[in-house]
Amino acid sequence: DCVIVPGGGLDAAREPAPWVAERLEAALRHDHETASYLVLSRGTTHKPAPTDSRGYAVDEAAASARYLVRRGVAPERVLLESWSLDTIGNAAFARLMHADLAQWRRMLVVTSDFHLPRTRAIFEWVFSLPDRAG
Repeated sequence: DCVIVPGGGLDAAREPAPWVAERLEAALRHDHETASYLVLSRGTTHKPAPTDSRGYAVDEAAASARYLVRRGVAPERVLLESWSLDTIGNAAFARLMHADLAQWRRMLVVTSDFHLPRTRAIFEWVFSLPDRAG
């Protein structure tokens, strides 16, 4: 149903950091298997958000979405979650704002090797919680 890609920072040009670009490239290898992509994260609490030329914050999710569209993904297939500031928020908002509403049953989370143990534990925990909506 969806390939989910957590954020992980932006570079000085306000583009996805190299390890995030690697995640996005890995996600693209599943293009034929998915209806949509969900890119995650507003940023982090550890440092101020980078800003554009007008002084507006640049969300990691928006930068990742632009990356996928530049690589040929139709914009309507790219969904954003730009509220979270950490991996727990990534999983919670991915579920509450997207997965539960769209009734996704098959999701693939693509992340970096160094981020995998924490991401797996958090996403499995959040997605195993009972559905409180009904």
